[in-house]
Amino acid sequence: MTNTKQNTQDAQVPQTRRDDIRGKIFSGSRIESEILDVFGTQIELRPPTLGALMDAQDAKDTKTSVALMIIRYSYVPDTSIQVFEEADIDSVLDLRFGEDLRKMQAAITRLSGVDMEQAKKDIESPLEETS
Repeated sequence: MTNTKQNTQDAQVPQTRRDDIRGKIFSGSRIESEILDVFGTQIELRPPTLGALMDAQDAKDTKTSVALMIIRYSYVPDTSIQVFEEADIDSVLDLRFGEDLRKMQAAITRLSGVDMEQAKKDIESPLEETS
């Protein structure tokens, strides 16, 4: 296809179609989440934003990255209120690792598409090839 033909086709696409596409992408109306029963209560885990995911990957170490994921993605169910604040990082790091944290870790993995165990291995051995 020549550039002229492509430009003609582009000009025929209404601006409203582009605006509709952008509106659907940026509306956040199809946000997946998971309600978990952990620590004797319910929390809602939501997927991270692209920026939050990149921030977690830039964390100084794996434990900080994992704690930040828990802090930033945990919400009071059906609200926009986060359960934790960044000031809670030491308390989150002091939680006993057991079934509840495994549930949270598994949900974060599903929602973000990031396997935290594999990410930890990648951070520890960045030059080794992963399968």
